[in-house]
Amino acid sequence: MGEERAPSRWWGLTALVPLVPFLAIGAFVPPGYLSRLYFAGTPDRWVYAARGGGAAGGWFVYAPGSETTIDSVDLSDARIALVLDLVFLSSFAVVGFLLLRTGHRYWAPMRRRGDRFIWRHMAIAAVAAGVLDLIETGAQLIWIDSLPPTIVTHAVAAIAWWKWIAYLVALVGLLGLVIGPGLAPVIRPTMRRILGLADGALGVPPAPTRRADDVSDHVPGEVLGITCSGGGIRSAAVMIGAFRGLSGTGTFQRARWLHAVSGGGFTAGGWRATSHRDGRVDLFGEDDPWFRHVRERRRYLDNGVGSIVGGAVGAAARTVVVLGSVVSGAVLVGWLAGRLTRNWSVHPGFSNGEGTATSLSSLLAWRLVLPGLIPVVFAGIVFLLSRTTYDTRTRARATAVITLAGGVGGLLLVALVAVPVGIRYGRPVLSLLRNGSAETNAGVLGLLSAVGLITAIQKLLTAQIKKRWSRLGGVALGVGLLLLAGKVADDQANLERFFRGSWVPAVAVAWLVVVDVLPSHRLTLNGVYRKRLAETFLPGIRYADEPLWAEYRNDPGPELVLCGTAHSSTLQAGGLPALGFSFRAAGVTLHDGASAQWIGYPGGSSWEGYPRSWVVSRSMALAGAAFASAMGRQSYGTTNSLLAAVNFRLGMWVPNPKRADWFIDRDRSPRIHLGYFVKELFNRYDPDDDAFLYVADGGHRDNLGFVEQLRERPDRIIVLDASGDRPGGFGTMKGAIELADVELDVQVDIDWKPVEWRDRDVAIDCVTTGVASFREGPDRRVVHRTRLIYAKAQISDTAPSELRQFAAANPPFPDYSTGDQYLSEVEFDLLVAMGEHLASRIESILDDRS
Repeated sequence: MGEERAPSRWWGLTALVPLVPFLAIGAFVPPGYLSRLYFAGTPDRWVYAARGGGAAGGWFVYAPGSETTIDSVDLSDARIALVLDLVFLSSFAVVGFLLLRTGHRYWAPMRRRGDRFIWRHMAIAAVAAGVLDLIETGAQLIWIDSLPPTIVTHAVAAIAWWKWIAYLVALVGLLGLVIGPGLAPVIRPTMRRILGLADGALGVPPAPTRRADDVSDHVPGEVLGITCSGGGIRSAAVMIGAFRGLSGTGTFQRARWLHAVSGGGFTAGGWRATSHRDGRVDLFGEDDPWFRHVRERRRYLDNGVGSIVGGAVGAAARTVVVLGSVVSGAVLVGWLAGRLTRNWSVHPGFSNGEGTATSLSSLLAWRLVLPGLIPVVFAGIVFLLSRTTYDTRTRARATAVITLAGGVGGLLLVALVAVPVGIRYGRPVLSLLRNGSAETNAGVLGLLSAVGLITAIQKLLTAQIKKRWSRLGGVALGVGLLLLAGKVADDQANLERFFRGSWVPAVAVAWLVVVDVLPSHRLTLNGVYRKRLAETFLPGIRYADEPLWAEYRNDPGPELVLCGTAHSSTLQAGGLPALGFSFRAAGVTLHDGASAQWIGYPGGSSWEGYPRSWVVSRSMALAGAAFASAMGRQSYGTTNSLLAAVNFRLGMWVPNPKRADWFIDRDRSPRIHLGYFVKELFNRYDPDDDAFLYVADGGHRDNLGFVEQLRERPDRIIVLDASGDRPGGFGTMKGAIELADVELDVQVDIDWKPVEWRDRDVAIDCVTTGVASFREGPDRRVVHRTRLIYAKAQISDTAPSELRQFAAANPPFPDYSTGDQYLSEVEFDLLVAMGEHLASRIESILDDRS
């Protein structure tokens, strides 16, 4: 059989068919008449009187509790309108079902053709909307010339709300499965051309166009790997000294791999790019131009146009844009809530002013409670029934029903009951807090929330507060946004004050559209960070001229592997909400088995929202993205949302190598839209099904790159640890050992005695040894052993006198905080000397073959 041919996407124009009878309804009845009838909820909400001859008489529709006529319509026109409504709903159900099913099967991009519940069942939403509309319209035709029973009006009101939710879901389906894919071949190339002008102006490296040669065979003998830890400029300085010492004996040059994280990656990445250009492996000598440049520009945050002030201005501008989108979202939600509250279908005469305030009984009317209460009760009954059986399939189906019914019911209860009650009593409650207006008190709460946000950031940076308190930054953010949304909703519901006008949603929507169109990767601080790192560690190499990763494949010296972290909302195999993610000359790897070569890895643009090509400096900035909206092992709970909102994030979304096939068709490939920022705000990361992964600092998972190097199974590993552990703590290495045991089934044994701190004294040594045993099979037999040399940047009895004397007179040397990125020249030089001392101690162990 030949391949099944997909229907033409122009067939999607049949979506216009249901619009004809829908538009014709307006020719027979005044706007809103039928909807008022549907949402009545009680016979008293509309009163009719036949005039001039039975069914052909006119109807007067009154506002509740009022004798003022707000609408009138001929009864025969009402019947015609209802019949047209039947035609509309039947055509929408049929056409919508066929279009959505065909769109999901043929036209939709691959990321929407999977088994995700929402896209797979869009066609059912169209049918559900038609069926609910049929019941609603049928009831109105039956009781069109008589007063309907109260139970009927309650049922019609509930069905009306459910129907419109179903129509809304079906409309989203039409946009995502039919209309969007149909317009994408026109819109996407146009947007790429327009925003691509920015790529050219900024000197973006070209996309890879060829496949690099395979890595050349390594020199026979012991397979050696080196790992270097994170720790900012402190670690970078130590690694320069360590590499200098190891290069002098040839140990560095004969290593097969160099795995690096954060600060260690600064030095390793700068070495790799510069040695590729200059053709020299050893760049670490005191008189080498590369070392002199790094030493001079060690305060790398001062680099760039305008030095630190220019960087702060650029960061502030990005923060205004990003935080503005969060504020716009809150304003838009508040405006819609206020508009819905005052709508005739909810509370047409709403007011929380004195004398005319809406009563609590009308706020809790059955016509508003039942639409949400019925689905919630139904979900509860299904839950109880599902727990009477042990059948897992039955429970799985029940869970889907419970989620759907409970979600719809909860949404309606919040929108129709909770929000109006909150608007009605919010201002009086705020007025009771102190002797002042509600707005004044709300401002006080907002100010306190802002203070809480600033305090959370300050304490997060200085680490001088208990972690449980620093996890509450998102709560303060939520309080502030809730107060803002409440103010907007109150003004809109009461038709007064500042946020009443239609300009409010217009500005909010425009801001959100602009943020969605702007390139996502340029809105983060990663670009500012990358530029400053490159100007220190990659001197003289312009961004546009920087070699692509694949060009390093046959360079002499160890293969560079920069280790980052791909974040997840759920715990992964290692017991952390994160997976390893590495960049190397061969490509990228998500360390649950997925990888992609550079030639097959997606390249983006300003429109797609991720870099056009990948270079070492970009990967350095990601592997050292210490502060981000997800921080894995160092997660700060809800404060992660705060970091996203104020744009205090160095991480980025990068294409998921698991889903590389989704990017083949560029006209329908994913882009980083505003929804991914919403994922950051709500900590929603799915490395299995998301088109993009949120990648940040490798230290959020393994600050040594130790676990990633163990995957290579070398004969020996040299671990260079300049991380920010407390003196004598070794928490970074011990955490990596636990992760290796859980994730790789590798048992690591280290002799800690030489490096442990004695009571009130320093350690005996800064270097010790160990062994990593790789186990396989049900009997967990050892199939490979890797010898370890663990070197910790600490003061010991073996340290040169100048290091011990400086440490005694200048604590906390060498354990400066990672947040301190402004080392003096003396501090930098002595950290380099510390690295040289580590190398000498490592070489003494390598020379001792016994």
